[in-house]
Amino acid sequence: MSNQEFPKLTDSATYREIAKRAKADKPPTRSSPLGTVAKTRVPGVTSRKEMQRRINEQDDLVVGHFGTVYYKPVTVCGVDLKLEPLQPSIGTVIHGIDLATDLQDPEMVKFLRDLWLERRVIMFRDQGHLTREQMVEFANRFGEIGATHGERDHIPNSPTAVSSQVVVPGIPDMLLLISDEDVPQVAGSWHCDATWQPRPPMGSVLMCREAPVIGGDTCFCDCYSMWEGLREETRRRVEHLTAIHIGGPIHQMDGVTPQATHPVARTHPETGRTTLYVQQGFVRQFAEAHGVPADEEKVLLREMKLLEGRPENTCRFKWEAGSIAMWDNRAVLHSGSGDYWPHRRMMERLTILDFDESRRAPYYSPQ
Repeated sequence: MSNQEFPKLTDSATYREIAKRAKADKPPTRSSPLGTVAKTRVPGVTSRKEMQRRINEQDDLVVGHFGTVYYKPVTVCGVDLKLEPLQPSIGTVIHGIDLATDLQDPEMVKFLRDLWLERRVIMFRDQGHLTREQMVEFANRFGEIGATHGERDHIPNSPTAVSSQVVVPGIPDMLLLISDEDVPQVAGSWHCDATWQPRPPMGSVLMCREAPVIGGDTCFCDCYSMWEGLREETRRRVEHLTAIHIGGPIHQMDGVTPQATHPVARTHPETGRTTLYVQQGFVRQFAEAHGVPADEEKVLLREMKLLEGRPENTCRFKWEAGSIAMWDNRAVLHSGSGDYWPHRRMMERLTILDFDESRRAPYYSPQ
């Protein structure tokens, strides 16, 4: 465990209610990927405790290091870095940097931001020594810290969300994402964070404080490649359409479910490139004003859906305690891998807003 203390989850009434299933020795529900994978691993077992025992027995692993890693060596501001690409077009792990001390020079910050824009998501290892305050300081170098889900005009307070009830003392904008044996949780569908906001957050920073010994990776999908992957006739059909992004029950504020309308084709405000800004975690339809027939709408959305998570467009990041990922919500989708129950996974997330407020609202400006 890190030097950070996590609030007691049992203080949450929602946590206690969900945990009743564990007390009754019922397996995790198969309606969640965590329950499905557990059932697959130990078929025929109906006792939660027995499932947990058998899985823990399977996962009695030791630490080892194997294989060859290819990286690009660079020196920035006197710091020797190793840049490990996870996939040809997306995702780079940056080794050899200490985020608590090596970002004093603006040139280092610029280097990281340029790499972030180029690679969509950058990752760091061995940063577990960072306090939560230092994590905030790191995120503040790249944008304005937002509320837990971005802009402050809609801050979810749904009683059904465990995470929204767990607050970090002194850092209310930090979202704790905790999954354990009693209450397993995972954001297991492809999405960009909080696109149901009129001005969705620019990026997210996620720190792992405790990782499962196996499973629990986060996958990232390149939205530039998704746009390029559409058939030409489809791109022409949808490039001037807008879509409605609707939040879920856990995103409600005072009982109101948020929604926003955004362009299907989005111009990245810093690179000028086009991304496909439709992800079916929050999108179910185009704006009615376009008059797209229901049968055609279904076909178009399905074509877009089939591009989510294609292997050639994605990278996968295996978490370790002290690992950090920072991704560009304007250019990637992400999804958690719901395969790690009954192991604990404890994460801390900060949301970043663009310093330039004029760039926050999604738009499409064809070149």
